[in-house]
Amino acid sequence: MARRKTNLNQLRILSVLLKETNLSRAADILGISQPTLSSVLKQLREEFNDPLLVRVGNRMELTAKAKLLEEPLNSVFEAVDTLWDVETANPSESRRNVLVGSTDYGAFITAAPLYKKLAEEAPGIAIQYVDAAETVEMVNQESEIDFYLVPDLVRHSPAFQNFKFVHLFDEEMVYLVGNHHRLAQVENPSAEEINKEPFATYHVGAERYSFQSLKIISNLESDRNIVLRVQQFSVLPKIAQNANCVVILPRRMANALAEKHNCTILGAIEPSFKFSICLMWERVYQTDDVHEYLRDTFKELFGS
Repeated sequence: MARRKTNLNQLRILSVLLKETNLSRAADILGISQPTLSSVLKQLREEFNDPLLVRVGNRMELTAKAKLLEEPLNSVFEAVDTLWDVETANPSESRRNVLVGSTDYGAFITAAPLYKKLAEEAPGIAIQYVDAAETVEMVNQESEIDFYLVPDLVRHSPAFQNFKFVHLFDEEMVYLVGNHHRLAQVENPSAEEINKEPFATYHVGAERYSFQSLKIISNLESDRNIVLRVQQFSVLPKIAQNANCVVILPRRMANALAEKHNCTILGAIEPSFKFSICLMWERVYQTDDVHEYLRDTFKELFGS
């Protein structure tokens, strides 16, 4: 059987659409924006190979296939709704795989402390870090992700408009060079002097990321001679160690890796670039006891 991309949240949306036959009214009931609803409907039409809802005069009507879907969808969600009567698991006894969407920087900062905490208190919970997506289409496809660990600068992306969030800690970007680099021997080099050097920087796969992220990266690269781009922050110190270039790195990672890779931190980049790291999650998880425990654990370990 072919692998289906449609998830339970999208089927819930379809169920409401079939009952209401009106996009605006369905969006209000579901608490989502009409563009988001239209995007999901487009995916559903492709998945079922059927328009599902068609305009007839001033109203929308169900296709023959859509009418056949109504009864099984109702049965599915009657069964799903009974699940909320089941008592949620105690975190210490729960066995669950939890997905955290993040860059490698987020995993670098949080993975080890989180593992140690869970090993003591909730050993049945397994954490998996995956690449974070910021586009509406990608987030809809990857809605099984429990948490997003991202800079607050991208929190206002359309993909996250209905998510809840909590601030964790503040961060800034710094210059890093290998100890062999001539600037490592210069006391307090100026930003003008640093920015004349070749740079290696972090970049992203554009198809997964929002306009906000791409604009931020473009601003970081502005007026700098970028000779190398990578999609992993953690690779940059190794590049600085072995190449005659400057890298731009979050300070916490730079502090942890500078000595190991025989590098020197030249200071905060100019113009200054500061941001906050926040934890985000979909509202559907809000009353989940295990999820709440993990949110509290992130705040306890990394909250400032």
